Amino acid sequence: MRRSFSFLAPLWAVPVLLLCSCQEDPLRDLPLGVIGIEEPVFVMPFEAPFHAKIDTGADTSSIDAEEIRLTERDGKKFVSFTIRQRGTEKVHSYTLPLKRKVSIVRHGGKSQSRYIVMLTLRIGKLEMEREFSLANRNNFRCQVLIGRNIISGTAAVDPSRRNLTGAL
Repeated sequence: MRRSFSFLAPLWAVPVLLLCSCQEDPLRDLPLGVIGIEEPVFVMPFEAPFHAKIDTGADTSSIDAEEIRLTERDGKKFVSFTIRQRGTEKVHSYTLPLKRKVSIVRHGGKSQSRYIVMLTLRIGKLEMEREFSLANRNNFRCQVLIGRNIISGTAAVDPSRRNLTGAL
């Protein structure tokens, strides 16, 4: 009897260990938790949110920009551009340091050279400064595309849902 008790003792510990490990919330370390495939995003200094598509396949986030020009001051490169928010028609002009230049290969299209700058945004309650490529997104429904440079370590994406961080 004693022998079978010591043999069975490790077996009762397995369900207890499984229960303990199942109660850990895998989303607890993600500041935004779960977000949907489309979310409102505030780009500073705009007061109204932009309609943003969440794209886990994109490395870098992108924003619809106009009048994009590369300039140089004191040996440093800057990008001047404007953002016109659809719906509100508010316009803000920016001149920001060039972070880098990338070549984007679009599905079914030729590669496109884009400038990357740092922009401040707020999604949900989280404000951050991240890289954005400047692109003409007139043919897209969403002016802002949020890529992995914002999502990683910040949120899990549920592609079946929308607008989990606030009203659009």
